[in-house]
Amino acid sequence: MKYNPKILLYILMLSSLGINTPLSIIGIISQISEYFNTSIAVSGLYVSSFTFTIAICGLFVPVLFSRYERKRTFISILSVFALSNIVIIFTKSIEIASLFRILSAVFYPAFISIALTVCEEIAPEGEKQDYITKILLGISVGSIIGLPITTGLGTIFGYQIAMSWIFAINFLALLLIIVFFPRIPGRYEDNKISFSSLKTKEFILASLGIVMMPIGASIVYNYMPYFLQTVSHIYTYNLSLFLFTYGLFSIFGTWLGGKLIVLKDKATLIIFQLVCGFVFLGLYFLADYLIPVLILFLIFGILDGMGYNLIQYIETSVLSHNLELANGVFLSILNGGIALGIAIGGFLVDGLGVMSIFTFGFLFLMLAFVLMVYVIFVLKIDLKYS
Repeated sequence: MKYNPKILLYILMLSSLGINTPLSIIGIISQISEYFNTSIAVSGLYVSSFTFTIAICGLFVPVLFSRYERKRTFISILSVFALSNIVIIFTKSIEIASLFRILSAVFYPAFISIALTVCEEIAPEGEKQDYITKILLGISVGSIIGLPITTGLGTIFGYQIAMSWIFAINFLALLLIIVFFPRIPGRYEDNKISFSSLKTKEFILASLGIVMMPIGASIVYNYMPYFLQTVSHIYTYNLSLFLFTYGLFSIFGTWLGGKLIVLKDKATLIIFQLVCGFVFLGLYFLADYLIPVLILFLIFGILDGMGYNLIQYIETSVLSHNLELANGVFLSILNGGIALGIAIGGFLVDGLGVMSIFTFGFLFLMLAFVLMVYVIFVLKIDLKYS
C-alpha cells in the first residue's frame, strides 16, 4: 500500500503528543486531592504511578509488541488509553482510577517505541533523525504545553474537565490512526531476540552514563519552581509565565539536539554534559542575581530538551539490531532517571537545602561526562552517524 511518509509522521507525532498528556496532571494535584477526597501525598502517588510504570515496562513491553501489525497495535493501545480515560473521568475511587492509569502506562512504551521504529523505517534517506526528532517533539509538547492547559482547565472547571481534554486528544489520535494509517507489518523475527545484548560492557556503561543525565536534570528541573519562589522570589503569574517560556526553549532544544547529532554526534554527546554541568555551577554561584539566573535556566531548558535526542541516540546505537528494544530502554532510562531525580532532589532539599540541587546536579552530569568519554573514545561504540 502506498502512503505519504510525511502524513504518517505527523499522525504519529500528534498521537505521541496525545498519549503523553497524562503526564501533565502534575499541575492539578490539589484538584485531584479534592475530587477523590484524599491527601496530597496519595494524590502525588496517583500522578507518579504513570512514570514509574513506564520505567518498568519499557524494558520488555515494546519487544512483546514488535511482532504485530503496526496499525492494529496503535489502535489497540490508543483504545486502551481512551477507555481508561473514560473510567478515570467518572470514577470516584482513586484506587480504580490508579488501576486504569497504570494500565494505560503499561502500553505507553510500546506505542512510543514502535512509533519511533516506524519513523526510522518510513523516513526517506538522510531524514531518519529528523523524523525521530519530530516524535520526540510530540512527547515534549504533550507534557510541556499540556501542563498549562490541564492546569488551567483543572483550576477553573475542575478535575473531570481537565481529564476530559486528555481523553479528547487521545480519541482524536485514535480516529486519525483508524482513518489514515496504512497497514504496516511487524517484525516477527525480532521478537525472538535474546536479552543477552543487555549484558554487554558497552551497553551497561553507555546506559549508566546516559541515565545520569535525566537524574541530574530532574534534580534541578523538578525543584526549579521551589528555588524560584524561595530564592528568586518569583510567584504566581510571573512564575507560570517563566515556566511556560522555559517549556518553549525546551521544545527548541529537542529540535536542536536532532540537528546537532547528525552534524557532530560525538562532540554533541561530550560537550552537552560539560555545558549543562557548568550551567548548574553558574546557577549556584549567581543565585542572588535574578537576570543571570533566568538566562541560565533558559539555557538549561534548551539542554533539557536536547536530552531526549541524546538518550534515544545512544540506545539505538548500542542496540541497533533491535529498535523496539532500544526505544523501550530509552523510555525506561528517561522515566526511571526522572523518577530517581525527583526522589533524590526531595531528600536534598529537605536535608541540605535547595541550593544543593545544583551541586548534585553538577556531580551527576560529570559522572555522565566521564562515562561518555570512556564508551565513545575507549570502548569505541558504533554510533549511527560516525
